Amino acid sequence: MVNKMFKTVDCTIIKNRQLNTNVFEMTVCCDDTSWIKPGKFFNIKVPGFYLRRPMAVCSYSKKSFTFIYELVGDGTNTMSKLQIGVTLNILINLGNQFVYKKQYGVPLLVSGGSGLGPIVCFARELKKQKIPFDFVAGFPSKNNVVYVNEIKALCNKAHICTDDGSYGEKGNVVQIINKYKLNNAYYYSCGSTNMLKALSKNNKYGQLSLDERMGCGFGACMGCSIQTKNGDMRICKNGPVFYGEDLLW
Repeated sequence: MVNKMFKTVDCTIIKNRQLNTNVFEMTVCCDDTSWIKPGKFFNIKVPGFYLRRPMAVCSYSKKSFTFIYELVGDGTNTMSKLQIGVTLNILINLGNQFVYKKQYGVPLLVSGGSGLGPIVCFARELKKQKIPFDFVAGFPSKNNVVYVNEIKALCNKAHICTDDGSYGEKGNVVQIINKYKLNNAYYYSCGSTNMLKALSKNNKYGQLSLDERMGCGFGACMGCSIQTKNGDMRICKNGPVFYGEDLLW
C-alpha cells in the first residue's frame, strides 16, 4: 500500500484564505499530482522552521492541490500569513491510502476537526465512482466548522456536529453515530487520537488515518511509532492509514 518514491518539489502558493476563525485553506501549484490518493500526505517546509508540517490533500487537479489547516502553533500561524507567489519546498508522495471495501456495504466517512481534509478527498473519489456513503463530521465548535455545503453536496446523508452544540447537532462523532444507528457500518476516519480511540472502541472494523505530528515523514526519525498487533509501526512509513482491528490503543 505504501509508495516509497517520495521526493521534494517546489510549489508556489496560488491561494491562501481564511475559512473560519481557526481554519485556513491553501492551494499550491504542483507539476505532479499523479501521486495523490485519499489518505496520502505531504510535508511542508515552513519558512523559519526546521521541522516540516504534515498535511493531507483535500482536493486536486492536474497542476495543483488544496489542503486545509488549523491554527495550532507558530508554524501554522506563519503559514496563514504567507502570500500568493511564495514558493514552498514540499516533500510529496508520503504514506498509504484508504482502500474502499465494497463487501462491507455503504461506507461511513467520519472526520474530526482538522482530520476533515483526507476524508473529503476520499468522499470526492467515492462520488466520482458513484458510490453512496454516509458522512459524520465533528468539530469542537462553530469556529472550526468548514466545508458544510461541500459535504452535503457529496452525499445524501450528512451529519454535522459540534462538541458544544454551537453548530449542527450537539455531541461528538461517536454519539452521533450511535444516535443514527451507524455503529455497525464499516468506516473510514481521520481526526484526533482521542476521537479515533473512541471510534475504534465503539467499532473496531474500519480504517483510521492517524492525524499525528510526523517530523521526517518517511520513517527515519522513529518519532511517530505506535503499537499494533503486527509489532511497532511508524505512522508516516506504515500508515498513516491503519485497520482498526490491528491497533493496540
